[in-house]
Amino acid sequence: MVEHSLDVGRAGGSNPSSRTMEISKVTKNDFSDWVNLGVSLWPNHSRIELEEEFRDILHSDNEGAFVYKDESGRVIAFLNFAIRRDYVEGASTNPVGYIEGIYVKDEYRKRGIAKKLIEKTEEWFVQQGISEIGSDVEADNLLSQEFHKSIGFKEGKTLIHYLKKI
Repeated sequence: MVEHSLDVGRAGGSNPSSRTMEISKVTKNDFSDWVNLGVSLWPNHSRIELEEEFRDILHSDNEGAFVYKDESGRVIAFLNFAIRRDYVEGASTNPVGYIEGIYVKDEYRKRGIAKKLIEKTEEWFVQQGISEIGSDVEADNLLSQEFHKSIGFKEGKTLIHYLKKI
C-alpha cells in the first residue's frame, strides 16, 4: 500500500524545517500509539483484543487505517475503515466504504482533524472505485451524530439490535 500524507498545518510559523502535521496510512511504527487510542475509543475491549484486530487490519486488503500525527510526530487521532461487501443499511451500491471507528485525543478536538481524516478516507475509497460511504453511531453519542451530519452524512434507518442467549 502507498503511504499518503496531507499537509494540514505548519508548526513554528514559516520555518521550512518545522515538521508539519500529517495524515498517513497506518504502519507498524504507529502500531502502539494506534492501539492506545483504540483503547480510549473502545474501553470495553481489552488491549489484547484490539492488538489482534489492529494487526489483522495491517495485513488486510479490505481494511485499513489513517493516523493523524502532530508536529512532533505523535499519533493524536486515527480512522479505521473497511470495504464492506455485505449489505450496508441504506446503501444503493456494493461494495460500500465504511468508517469503522474514528478518534481524536480530547485536547485536539474541534480543530477539523476528524473531518480531514474522513476526507482522506473518502479520497482512498474513490481511488478504489467506491461511491458511497457508511458509518454508524451509538444512539446516545449525540456529539458524533452532529459531527456526521455536519460533514454531509444523512441519517439512515434506526435499528434496535437484540440478542438472546441459547
